[in-house]
Amino acid sequence: MDGKVILESPGRVAVAPDGNGGVYGGMRAGGAVDWMRARGVEHIHSYCVDNCLVRVADPVFLGYASTRGAECGALVVPKKAWDEPVGVICKRNGLYGVVEYSEITHETAQQTRANGELAYNAGNICNHYYSIDFLHTRVPEIEANLEHHVARKKIPYVDDAGETVRPTKPNGIKLERFVFDVFPYVENLAILEVDRKDQFSPLKNGPGAGVDCPETSRSDLIDQCIRFAEAAGAIVQRSADGSQPAFEISGLVTYAGEGLESLSGKTLAGDQLITDLNAVVTV
Repeated sequence: MDGKVILESPGRVAVAPDGNGGVYGGMRAGGAVDWMRARGVEHIHSYCVDNCLVRVADPVFLGYASTRGAECGALVVPKKAWDEPVGVICKRNGLYGVVEYSEITHETAQQTRANGELAYNAGNICNHYYSIDFLHTRVPEIEANLEHHVARKKIPYVDDAGETVRPTKPNGIKLERFVFDVFPYVENLAILEVDRKDQFSPLKNGPGAGVDCPETSRSDLIDQCIRFAEAAGAIVQRSADGSQPAFEISGLVTYAGEGLESLSGKTLAGDQLITDLNAVVTV
């Protein structure tokens, strides 16, 4: 990190894709915004791919944002701890924005309100709403002014002998734009807090990490499906040792737990994937 340009091969500068803030230019260049406008689309939902509990086109969220006449909207969850690696939505100098966990000081992150809650507690889960007018009219006006963030990355490079080196720790800086960088330019931002267990299970680490990993995502999805079944009046069978069963209800059967009345009074086999309510395995 000494200010030199990194080469990925002799004579070729290392480059990388933009952050998720590049979606705006990508949609415009690809004609996506015009395509949606031509088909009468008025409301847009976007989300990050690393959340298995996301509710695609959540009618509650979209309805909340649209009835408020919002240009943009964001779902938030209360942070689990002051040092949880999520950004927080707040105002900076009177403007909406997201302060990333890498950009906030420990002292600020630990501030609390009188009731003991964290002062900066609106954890951003990258789940956003946009009006089509905002994307079509406002974003092109502000895109060139969007902030660039420093991201320290492990960037492969070519050494003096012409050999490719793949570093094991960050060795370079990449500038990224983030999808929420439009927030400071939004006059009406709708923010809706949701229950983490219902809508947020991030996948950020590899298998076996113990937190925000494939195992926790799988467990959270199974727990949600069990709650859906039990709320409908069913019992989901557990194994003798009380361990979590491999139980899932397809998203084609229920979106958020609705329409499961036929499960009432039934004891369901724990290890099953329900894709048809007429073919449920009971015990």
